[in-house]
Amino acid sequence: MAPPTAPDGAPSTGSDWDPAGYLRFAGERARPAADLVQRVGAIEPAVVVDLGCGEGALAAALAARWPAARVTGVDLSPAMLAAAARHAVAGRVDFVAGDVRDWAPAAPVDVLVSNAVLH
Repeated sequence: MAPPTAPDGAPSTGSDWDPAGYLRFAGERARPAADLVQRVGAIEPAVVVDLGCGEGALAAALAARWPAARVTGVDLSPAMLAAAARHAVAGRVDFVAGDVRDWAPAAPVDVLVSNAVLH
């Protein structure tokens, strides 16, 4: 079995993603996520989590979809978290390092989204 690869074709350990390479396919990844999020029936969630948030665009879209929610993006890659920081909004949208294989919420979550990390 071949090792996992990042979107730029380089081998990936899960923590060495290249945000620039990842963004080359942003449109292809964003459309299914946007379609899915529009189907979520939550009206006013207080806590929204994006597991495997990558460069943060989906977390920002989640914050726009639910303006009163606190949105947290979780990712293992330091490079992706650095890129995601541009979407951070104090007290509203934040990004934290975490491995989804052992991640657990500190409090109840109203909406949990994962665009690709669990596939």
